Parts: sequence; C-alpha cells; structure tokens
Amino acid sequence: MEAGNFRGFELTLHDPGITLITFNQPERLNGMTQEMKRDLVETLLQAQMDDAVRVVIFTGSGRAFSAGDDVTGRPVPSKGATALVPKIGGGHRTPIGTYDGLRALSQPLNLAVRNLDKLTIAAINGVAIQTGLSLALACDFRIASTEARLGSGT
Repeated sequence: MEAGNFRGFELTLHDPGITLITFNQPERLNGMTQEMKRDLVETLLQAQMDDAVRVVIFTGSGRAFSAGDDVTGRPVPSKGATALVPKIGGGHRTPIGTYDGLRALSQPLNLAVRNLDKLTIAAINGVAIQTGLSLALACDFRIASTEARLGSGT
C-alpha cells in the first residue's frame, strides 16, 4: 500500500503494519461522496492484498467521524488528492438521485470492511451518522471519545 491524500481521506502507514485512514473533509463533517466510497473500497482491496498490513484504523478530522453521505452534489476540493478509481460519467440531477447513488455504494463499502481479514478499528472522534455509523459498525472494534454522537435516521 502507498500512503497519500485521496478523494476525501488521507492514508498514512505506521509501523508495524498499522494503516490509518483519516477522513479529511472537516468543513463537510467528513460527508462521503460517491468517489470517496469507491476509493475507500479500492483502498481496502489493496490492504487485503498487502501482507504487511495488519490493522486498518478509520477516524475523522475535525469534529466528526463522518456525518453520513454528502448529498450536496458539490465537487469536493481536491487539494492534490489522488483518484484511485476513475470518475463515473453522467451524474445525478437531484439530491434524491444523489442519495440513491450514494446508498448503492454504502453496501459494497461496508462489505469491504467486513470481508477484510485484517483487524479494523473505528476511532470515533465526533459525529457518526448514517453511513458513518454503518462504517463504524462494520469494523471489528469501535472506540468512541466522550464527544462522540452516534445516530441513524432509519
């Protein structure tokens, strides 16, 4: 695996075998876009194939772990981010269409976490709602700060 800044998250490698994924869109409460979810799935596939990786830890920057899906449809500032998978052409024209597309990518992301034969930890530093909560629940362990707030609308 290679460390780097990807669409919506940063990946850092620590010895021995610790991979840290930090959601880095604090101004959006680390809301997840379609591109971010697809890049996360690819990252987890790479972790699966790398014998040096023993643990994958998820956390968020700012005051949120992840406040769920980013349904705004606004492009995420790249800040030199690398795309792991190509962008899907077309797009949704309404918030409901955007939400449906994001929801369709939540299950593959959660399955990628659950199917990983490495230890997974959610370090919940703040708000974890909807997709953020689902991702945390898919991990083997969850560690929450006293400021953590968990919730789901469904």
